Amino acid sequence: MNVQTKKLTTAAVCTALAVIMCAFTAYLPLSFMPLYLAAFCIFLACKRGSVAYGLLCAAASIGLMFLMSGLTVKWLMFVLIFAPYGVLTVFLEKLSYFKVKTAAIRAVIIIAFFNLTVGVVYLIATNVLTVGLDININVWVSKVGGYAVLAVIATVVLVPLDFIFCALSITVLKKIPARLSKTEMLKKKKNEQKPEEKNNEPEYDIFGYEIKRDDDK
Repeated sequence: MNVQTKKLTTAAVCTALAVIMCAFTAYLPLSFMPLYLAAFCIFLACKRGSVAYGLLCAAASIGLMFLMSGLTVKWLMFVLIFAPYGVLTVFLEKLSYFKVKTAAIRAVIIIAFFNLTVGVVYLIATNVLTVGLDININVWVSKVGGYAVLAVIATVVLVPLDFIFCALSITVLKKIPARLSKTEMLKKKKNEQKPEEKNNEPEYDIFGYEIKRDDDK
């Protein structure tokens, strides 16, 4: 089995898992948490396959969820929030929460992303798809105190989930090593076998005299 076939197989498994998460959302009285896990499957398809495979995974999951649930608010959330989030996190992978500078940058990007996408879902649900959705968004948002309160709730809930996503991605990627081509494997092996370059800088003892090495004798 060549590298591309292995990557395709990995992406197919991730797609199947993402579709299962979408089915849980469509048929079971659950919140958006399965969609969060579906986004993680899309992320894995990108990392252990390629971004193209990740986009195919997202497209297949979106299409199959629509067949299962129809035009619902949860489907809109998956299309506009969680599927793009799964792809976005691929480019934010190096921005870890375990360093102050990268944590601040990632937090700002994630807060902006979630507020933007939640706003888009709200605008579409209230101005474009006023008929056909399973939930009257205007009525539901008015119960929680208006859109401003909804945006704060979304930020408070989703940003900590991104921290969990970041930590989970580090753990899982270590368990699933990347598939390298033969050329990449040979290059890596060659680099590992290279002898360490000797340090030619002189060494001194505690009295300040230069220490002569065996190869200098």
